Formats: sequence, structure tokens, C-alpha cells
Amino acid sequence: MNGIELASRFSYITNSLRFCGPSEAHKQFLQYLDKKDNEEEVKNLLLKFESLRPYFTSIAEKAKLDCFDYKVIEAYWIGNNLLDNFNDKDMKEVILKLTFRGLPSSIGGKLIHNMPSGLMPHHNFNVMYVGVGMTTKSVETNIQNMDNCRISWGKVLEVIDDKLLVQTNSLIKKNNKFELKENETKTAVFLKQMLPDIKKNDIVALHWGFAPLILTQEQAKNLEKYTERILGVLNGKEV
Repeated sequence: MNGIELASRFSYITNSLRFCGPSEAHKQFLQYLDKKDNEEEVKNLLLKFESLRPYFTSIAEKAKLDCFDYKVIEAYWIGNNLLDNFNDKDMKEVILKLTFRGLPSSIGGKLIHNMPSGLMPHHNFNVMYVGVGMTTKSVETNIQNMDNCRISWGKVLEVIDDKLLVQTNSLIKKNNKFELKENETKTAVFLKQMLPDIKKNDIVALHWGFAPLILTQEQAKNLEKYTERILGVLNGKEV
């Protein structure tokens, strides 16, 4: 799998739900998964998503890689060591880039002014600090939508047609702090086109109740690690 496919898998569900990106882009993503004959079109569509370009380009520039390099895309959606290169100044520049993509300048200014130290350009930063829906205005910014939009992970308990029963966690807010409520059982949907060999005990990524990817052990550990880091910073803990 290359970076273009990885980005397409995670972006598929939000586009098909009409939350972000060019209309009908998800159909081009599925064509790419099948035929790999529309690469340039898919690249252009992904870069038109309201929030993706600032993150992809920022990670790529820092690592001196192409913005569709697999490691760059993986860093944003799942997490890897490319995120460790970012400092507070870099993160403020990411938010500034978002103000040119739909994030109101007044909100961007407050986010830059109030930013705690130690964050990184991961999708879950965009969801929980910038705020789900803040750039696109397509969904309300609340804890339920944050939980749905963040990339989480779950263990497959059962495969039932095009649905998965998964053991996962939920994002909650308690005493003004973010927490992950463990051992939650949820239902997720998937496409057999993406996960033809999905089976019990696989660990899957979850995005808006959709499973786009079976995670390797390393990826699952990284997703948990960077999610916990972001939560720690937002909760005012040392990381």
C-alpha cells in the first residue's frame, strides 16, 4: 500500500458522508483502490480537502519527503516518529495554514495564543484541539463528534456481513479533562473491497464508525501512543 491509498482509505468515509472534500471524491478513491489508474486525480482531490493539505505539506517539508510519501500520510492519520520533529512554533504555523483553508482567523488566533506546549500534527490534534467541524463547518463541535472523528482502534470480536463488532474505547470529558473510556463495544461498518480478509481478533482503525484499515501491531501502538500524548497535553500533564 502506498501513501495515496492510505490517505484515500481514511478520507473515504468523511467524503461519502459529505463532511469534507470535493463532492463524489470517494468514488475516485474506490476506483484507485481497484485499478490504480487515476493517481493524479486522486492526489488533487485529497489536496482539496479543507484540512489535509496543511498537515500533509507540513509533515513532508519537515521530513524532506514528498507529501504523499507513505510515512507522511501514516504520521498524520496513525502516528509515527515524523511527528517527533515538531516544536510549538511549527504547530502554530500549521494552524496559520488552516486559516487559509476555512478555519476562521479569530479562532485560529485564539488557538495559536492559547496553545499548550508539546502537541504534534496528528489527525487527533486536529479533532481535539483545533476542533472537529471548525474548519469545514459541516458538523457541530462537541464531544460525541470528536469521538466519532478521531482515529481510534478496536479489536474485532465478530464479523457480520459488512459490519464488525469491536472492542474499543470512547472519548469522554470528565471534570473538564479528556478521558478514554475503555472496553466499549461498538459496531463499525467496512467495505469488503478494502478489507477482504478481515477476521476476528484483527485490530482495526476506526473513523466515523467505519473501519478503513487493519493495523499492524506497531501502528496500533503508535496510534495509542500519540493519542495519549495529545490527551496528556490537552489535560495539562507533562509529556
